[in-house]
Amino acid sequence: MTCKTVLSMCVLFLAVPTWFGIFWITFLQIRQRAKAVLAAWVLGVTEMLALGQLALVPLVAGKFTLTTAVMVIKILFTAAALLSFYTVLRVYGQRLDAGDVNVFSRAVVGKRKSVTSGENGAKKIWSILFISLAAVLILLQAWILARYQHIDDDDARFVAEEVSAVVHDTMLVDDPIEDTFMYWDVGETRKDLASPWTMFVAACCRIVDVAPAIFSHTLFPFFMILICYGVYALIGQVLFAGDWEKTALFLIFLSVLHIWDYTSTHTLGSMLLLRIWQGKAVVASFIIPLLFFLFFQILQQRKTGRYPAVLYLVSFAGSLPSGIGIVIVPVLTAIYGIVDFCCHRNWKKTLLIWCSAAPCGLYLVYYLMGLA
Repeated sequence: MTCKTVLSMCVLFLAVPTWFGIFWITFLQIRQRAKAVLAAWVLGVTEMLALGQLALVPLVAGKFTLTTAVMVIKILFTAAALLSFYTVLRVYGQRLDAGDVNVFSRAVVGKRKSVTSGENGAKKIWSILFISLAAVLILLQAWILARYQHIDDDDARFVAEEVSAVVHDTMLVDDPIEDTFMYWDVGETRKDLASPWTMFVAACCRIVDVAPAIFSHTLFPFFMILICYGVYALIGQVLFAGDWEKTALFLIFLSVLHIWDYTSTHTLGSMLLLRIWQGKAVVASFIIPLLFFLFFQILQQRKTGRYPAVLYLVSFAGSLPSGIGIVIVPVLTAIYGIVDFCCHRNWKKTLLIWCSAAPCGLYLVYYLMGLA
């Protein structure tokens, strides 16, 4: 593993999504600095998955090459980056016209909260200690999986499809077991048409120039575990009203649960710490917690607000990793819509929430009818 490879992965899964997320934190008007940066990263990754889904489904159905798919994804990523750039310029111009010299920090990530005169020094020490402990635990979990690979039988399909796509410059036309042409009416194949997760991974492998097996078992799990805990940190911020000390304790508690959760291969701990490179694990460890974070935020707003718009993004992103996402996202969204209506009696808001599941519905019909 070279420094160039590590740098490429950091750019693809740290810098690029955080830049994408500038548009979303500005749109959602997130002002608290640390939360804004974290939300930008998480929502930026979500946007990457959504753009991958939008590009890959028609390209796979049209039997285009992986090279074409990579080119289209790069174009979409460039458009998203330009949108964030335009957002920064627009906010910068507004603040400059208002005479604010500290434009960028106030417009994009907000003001830093001032320290009250009565704040206890011991409380600050405990906060730093808990935050440091949470960071060490999370980084340790990510490093262990990246350093000591966990390989199971799913490699025979997932990694094989990725290798075939990278080597042959094709997308889902070779049987990963028999190395023969794969017909579109085969069950697993038809699911992959609506959720082309392996092709998204193959495209990322092309972008960073890494072999699929190395990408899936070493590099990608490290970043994905950090991203998943980023979502949990956002949930902690909502549950504990922005208290980072309590959020750190929440992350420590979750870390302990995940570390001791290997009672089977299908627990959340196993999905996060052993199988996060698989699409179904991304749905369980990233998409579903992200939905609950958005539900918490939307529930706090009696009026429609801006957070329901992000549900549309999650609907596309949740469809990419697995067919499970195509089903579970609409189910959770429908249930939450009922809960929100019972709390606020706002039909407009409830209908907007329910309509956000429309992309998943379209992909579900595409899968069930075998439109390819």
